Formats: sequence, C-alpha cells, structure tokens
Amino acid sequence: MAVRLPPRNQRDVMKIGELAERLNTTPRTIRLYEELGVIAPERTPGGTRLYREKDAKRLKIALRLAHLGRELGDIERLARTRERCVSGAQAAAGAVTLLVELRGWIDKNLDELSALKIDLQKADALIRQCFECPNKPNRKDCPACPIDRQVDSTDLARLIWDPDCP
Repeated sequence: MAVRLPPRNQRDVMKIGELAERLNTTPRTIRLYEELGVIAPERTPGGTRLYREKDAKRLKIALRLAHLGRELGDIERLARTRERCVSGAQAAAGAVTLLVELRGWIDKNLDELSALKIDLQKADALIRQCFECPNKPNRKDCPACPIDRQVDSTDLARLIWDPDCP
C-alpha cells in the first residue's frame, strides 16, 4: 500500500514534481543531478523521492551554474569534493582550488560579456540610423546605406545587417 503524504502546505518535504515546478525545471533534470550526487533525496518505502529545503538550495545553485554554461562535471566536483576527502584540510584545499577555478571562469565570462555589451552599444547606435529609412535594406535599394559603410565596425552589426546576405 502506497504511503499517502499530507498536503504540500502541511509537510517539510517536496515530491519531484513540486521541486521541478518550484525551480522551473523538469523531473528528468532533477534525476540527472541526483545521479551526479549533487542532491540525495530521501525515499518513501514505495520509492517516492522526497526533497528537503537543503536539496532545493543545492539544486538551485547547480542549475544556475549550468544555465550560465558551467559543465556538469565541474558542478559535480563542486558538490562532491568534501565527501571524497579524508580530512577537513584536504576538503578545504580541494574546495578552494575549485573556487579559484570558478572565479577564473566567472572573470573570463565577465570580460567577454563586457566586450559584447560594448559591441552591442555600437551596433545599436549604428542600426538606429536607419529608423527613418524607407528603402529596402540592401545595397541595390539603398546604395548610400550608413550601416553598409560601417557594418564591420561591430560584430553584431555584421551578424544582423550583413549587406551581402539576402
């Protein structure tokens, strides 16, 4: 006979669907992070996964890192380094190494995003020059196009407004 849980507002655990809804993800994704050892839910005698607030917090940061482009193996190492160590000193050294690596990755991405933001500002200013243009945006119909002359001044403008593309 299956164990019936009280209503959600009367318990301190969540079922997989409830956790998925809360974190805007899927049960399949949650099971993947469980397989990686990032979270370890309790189980009812019938096998229903039960997640506590600590699981939600761990999964939330893991999903955030993944969404930002961190690889699953790196997330798994962050989540499981402590448990693989035989001493606090070893765990601290391993965790700090991973945090330094994560900081470097964040800094690199911030640099790339800053450069992209500057390029976006240039592209935006360039493309806004055509707000009042009645011509079809190509070399044939708009031979004096200001963007055409400066399209290589930004990478985004080249992507968006390549005069050689149809």
